Amino acid sequence: MKKISINYFFASALLLLAVAGCKDEDFENGKIQSVDNQGHDQNIISTAVTSTSNSEFIAYSVDALTTESEIQLIPVVLTAAGTASQDIHVKFVPILDSLDSYNAAHHTSYIMPGGAGTPAFTLLDDGVATIPKGSSVGYLKIKTVTNDYFGDDQYAFAYKIESVQESGYTISGNHNFGIAAVIPKNDYDGLYTYGPGKIERFTAGTPNTNDPLQGEYESLDDAPLVTTGKYSLSFKPIWADNSGGVGGIDGTTITIDPVAQPDGTHLVTMASSTNPSLINMPGEVNSYDPATKTFTLAFTWGTANKRNLWTKLTFKEPR
Repeated sequence: MKKISINYFFASALLLLAVAGCKDEDFENGKIQSVDNQGHDQNIISTAVTSTSNSEFIAYSVDALTTESEIQLIPVVLTAAGTASQDIHVKFVPILDSLDSYNAAHHTSYIMPGGAGTPAFTLLDDGVATIPKGSSVGYLKIKTVTNDYFGDDQYAFAYKIESVQESGYTISGNHNFGIAAVIPKNDYDGLYTYGPGKIERFTAGTPNTNDPLQGEYESLDDAPLVTTGKYSLSFKPIWADNSGGVGGIDGTTITIDPVAQPDGTHLVTMASSTNPSLINMPGEVNSYDPATKTFTLAFTWGTANKRNLWTKLTFKEPR
């Protein structure tokens, strides 16, 4: 059985939006802590999927494999002043009404696997997620044949925390369930070379000077573009000096128009789930060229403190 590498995403409105890698480093490194006003350890068990979002929806983009693979489906987290002092065993059970509610709220039609005509899967460890001693996170895990998810229907797993085997832990009242979709990687998913390009930054309407975060660049760290839908990808812009990710535009997505233009390219729409001011730059090219597997992007966000970004992203290799 192969254990696959996956990326997970949050849903916002009708769009799945990318977040991080298959494990949240803040949880792994014990950075997520919670202490009450008197300094007492709360020892809360929750299903919050990252340190920065209250979303209870995650989605995994997967390769089409014809043999069973293990997927770490829903992360379960110890929110405490330190890491776990013992193995913590957290029991999950299905919660179909949450999936129904999600579908109704977001106009989606996810189906829970396991029924007739849906992908078969095995819930590992009888639905028990273990937070190991010395860690802060464990995972509800399944094994399944990911090739079975490459079809017309979309599938998601909905589970809630039923109990914690060990005493002294409180199940979160708000974050006690998770919905995890398994979606096929689209045709654009992959690792892309980043550049050349340019970033402009303004403060109170005036262009910045001596600002290392802006300027022209030839090449930045390779960019993973991660499936969030059949024609959409997550993209994490970084500053011109390659110093790190651009803040304030989390959930940046690239959406490709499936209808080709007369020259063979496809129009692209840029957006951000957290910053509605992020739009295509008027009068500039936003497109995808399938002949060269290259995105040409130009987008802007902000008002007085406006930022402009132009870049090329060219396919390098599969993720």
